[in-house]
Amino acid sequence: MKLNDKFEPLASWTIPKQILDRFKPMSNSGGSWGPDGRLWLTGHDLGEAYVMELPVAGSELRWIATVQLPDVQGQGIAWDRSDPRHPTFWAISRPNRQVHTFSMPLNSLQTPAAKGWQVLGPGNFRK
Repeated sequence: MKLNDKFEPLASWTIPKQILDRFKPMSNSGGSWGPDGRLWLTGHDLGEAYVMELPVAGSELRWIATVQLPDVQGQGIAWDRSDPRHPTFWAISRPNRQVHTFSMPLNSLQTPAAKGWQVLGPGNFRK
């Protein structure tokens, strides 16, 4: 949910079912807006971060990529932007009581082409 300075809702989005299924049997554990403008999410169980983008239309976030996080069970994540040239992703391994840092592949993550209909011109559409 996006809030204004008075904590009033401005916009909200939902997480795709495919991601919710990956959170099972628990739930979403952490989320942090990355320096790439994307929302990075983790669950409690799998060592993965799910890279999401805001939808062009509608309310469901777009799943762009999954990034493996070895030895991380998703307990709390954050971006360190103190060095804009080298942002660092922090994640916690709760069972091991360790904090891990990662350099994420920000430049190699490409937004997939939108699925659905393309408008080619007046009365001219392609799926």
